[in-house]
Amino acid sequence: EISLFRGETREIVFTPEEFPQLKIDNPRLWWPLFKGKPDLYELKMTVSVKGQVSDSLKTRFGIREITSDQNTPDKSRQFYVNGKKIFIRGTNWIPEGMLRHSDERTYAELRYTKQSGVNLVRMWGGGIAESDYFFQLCDEMGLLVWQEFWLTGDTKHPHDQALYLANLESTVKRLRNHPSLAYYVSSNESTEVVGAKDLIMKLDGTRGYQMQSECDGVHDGSPYKQVNPMQHYENTASPRGSRVDGFNPEYGAPTLPTLETLREVMDEKDLWPINKEVWDYHDGGGFHLMSTMYKDLVNNYGTSQSIEEFAKKGQLVGAMNSKTIWEVWNYNKLDYGDRYCSGLLFWYHNCPVRQVCARMWDWSLEPTASLYHTQNALEPLHAQFDYLKNMVSVCNDYYRSFKNYKVKADVYDLNSKKVFSYSQRIDIGEDEVLNDLFKIDFPSDITPVHFIRLGLSDEKGKEVVSTFYWRSNAAYEGKEILTGPTSSGFESLNDMPTARLQTKYKTKEVDGRYYIEVSLKNTSSRIAFFTQLQFLDKAGKPVRPSFYTDNFFSLLPGETKQVLIDTSVDKVTEGEFSLTVGGWNVQQKKYKL
Repeated sequence: EISLFRGETREIVFTPEEFPQLKIDNPRLWWPLFKGKPDLYELKMTVSVKGQVSDSLKTRFGIREITSDQNTPDKSRQFYVNGKKIFIRGTNWIPEGMLRHSDERTYAELRYTKQSGVNLVRMWGGGIAESDYFFQLCDEMGLLVWQEFWLTGDTKHPHDQALYLANLESTVKRLRNHPSLAYYVSSNESTEVVGAKDLIMKLDGTRGYQMQSECDGVHDGSPYKQVNPMQHYENTASPRGSRVDGFNPEYGAPTLPTLETLREVMDEKDLWPINKEVWDYHDGGGFHLMSTMYKDLVNNYGTSQSIEEFAKKGQLVGAMNSKTIWEVWNYNKLDYGDRYCSGLLFWYHNCPVRQVCARMWDWSLEPTASLYHTQNALEPLHAQFDYLKNMVSVCNDYYRSFKNYKVKADVYDLNSKKVFSYSQRIDIGEDEVLNDLFKIDFPSDITPVHFIRLGLSDEKGKEVVSTFYWRSNAAYEGKEILTGPTSSGFESLNDMPTARLQTKYKTKEVDGRYYIEVSLKNTSSRIAFFTQLQFLDKAGKPVRPSFYTDNFFSLLPGETKQVLIDTSVDKVTEGEFSLTVGGWNVQQKKYKL
């Protein structure tokens, strides 16, 4: 009960001592992705005059504790959620280039982000503080947010410092109740405006802070462009160092967009043969080496004769980029040996403009193979293969252990003949990695290109996850040239025998959205390699966004797979849409819906 004079403003503080009902015993905690449920509570506040409600508001919040320290062997920053260490498998978020935002776009990009398996989104310093809806979705999806404040190493401090601090104050007040908001950073590779830290800590002392992105246990980043994927295993992927140890704030590689997107980016005459000047224009002046090194890696699958062939092979290079990067980080997580690793922020995963150096999806919201191969690499329980050492490891990102599981490796030659098989029983603890469990011995007479399938089965013998790789016999001759089993010697893939898929589908409507349930079975004796599904409109263009539970996958002979497509459309009339199914060695078929 309070009294206010006309025009008076007063701050009212409710304390648990004064109001015991504010104390919550055994609260449901908010957890990040894969660590638990991101539980949320609702707070409703009303102000009444003479028993009549004058005003009210509602807000949601989560109960959790996020801290960090540098108590690590190399003084790198380590994060904790609710007292437990969390290995940061994060990413950099670049806002839409012309700030053409909408709730629909925000939802699509964050849904893709969650699907990829990353657990932290860095609002890179050259960007903005995203919308309330953005943070609402991060709260609901269990995505941590690292918030930076509008300064980078290539910009100057504002002339109007008071205006900057006023912006800072309003932003912190707007965002501070979101449980997803984990960390404050004043700038990207720059310095802080005088008074920024004191103001942030005054407004919100519950979160950590550092002056800029490369200090206080976070080292410099790189690489940002294409390299030989074999270099990721060497921890020397760029001249700057590109360390896998410590906490790396920017480390990534590009992926070519799909054919349909490329045709929207530039004229057909510039697409093929590749017009280097135009391609480089759409690659930041050739920064990511799309018209040079990336093209050379694509041509190691056989020189392309058309843009259709080049775009198809380009997805393989992008998938290899993403899977090798993430699996190297899996291998090194939380290792107290000579190389401690606490986190990675991928550079970067979304596309702010139309470009040929796409990431997990391009500006048009069309996913690339990178999204699905990242999703596989970041599944919380994962078996993986090291292309440099030929070793198999298992990574567990859950806060629970698994006993009496079995990891199995099968190797198939280009003709789908099994030439190697080995399995091993394992117990894996919570948040643990079992590195170098066993080595795959490839037969000396194996075909130049072959395939590896890893499976992980539970104590009852049911397979719970699997991973599929393609590998060449090419020797790795060092980081200066494009050699090695990830990077060269794939020409004979073009001679792969044809496989056949049986496709069944049915449609359904749920809460006003249209879904397609697709069931696929490999009815041939050949591996169906790199299978892609596409939901198309009447003009034959991909419907964007559409959310596939998986894509760009491979199936063994007799293997089945179910894929659910959330089409994001609310109505489908006969003949208006179609579904295509095809792959590297699977003839594309179109099904009218």
